[in-house]
Amino acid sequence: MGGALAPRFSVKREAHSKNLRLHRLSDVPATFFVTKSLHPKKPVLDRSARQTIVSAFAFAVKRERIYLRAFVVMPDHLHALFALHADWTLPKFMHALMSYLGRETYQSLTAANTAWQEGYYETRIRTARQFEFVANYIERNPVVKGLVDQSTGWETCSVVRNDLITDPWPWFFDEESRH
Repeated sequence: MGGALAPRFSVKREAHSKNLRLHRLSDVPATFFVTKSLHPKKPVLDRSARQTIVSAFAFAVKRERIYLRAFVVMPDHLHALFALHADWTLPKFMHALMSYLGRETYQSLTAANTAWQEGYYETRIRTARQFEFVANYIERNPVVKGLVDQSTGWETCSVVRNDLITDPWPWFFDEESRH
């Protein structure tokens, strides 16, 4: 049998960002650091829109969808550090959250010629050290960006809305690797 060997199978995939999310590790008990931004990034999330986002986090905590450790809603993005309750996966939760937020912010974002980015960025938190680093990063974001002098001056963050915070944290973390 001569000639080039034909591949045993052929896989045709669309070049689309949704395909990058197909094999996410997101259906296990885990803690996630999630960022969702406007695209293009414009500082148009006013106080009312930011409060709407905080109310969505409050709903998710009250309805036992997530355990929440830290969050901040900035004028052009949000960060959250949370774990999912047993019946929820990260894609399912983010879809529910963004369906609501998309409806509630559609008019103001469209008027500003921006929208929520198609996907989101997530990092699975594996160690206690990473957990504390990310929580601190989130809570200091308004200070680092020059919006306030202290985190307590930014109304739409977990420092101010600590009534939404889950304590103690329900998940254990992997041991820190020692080299």
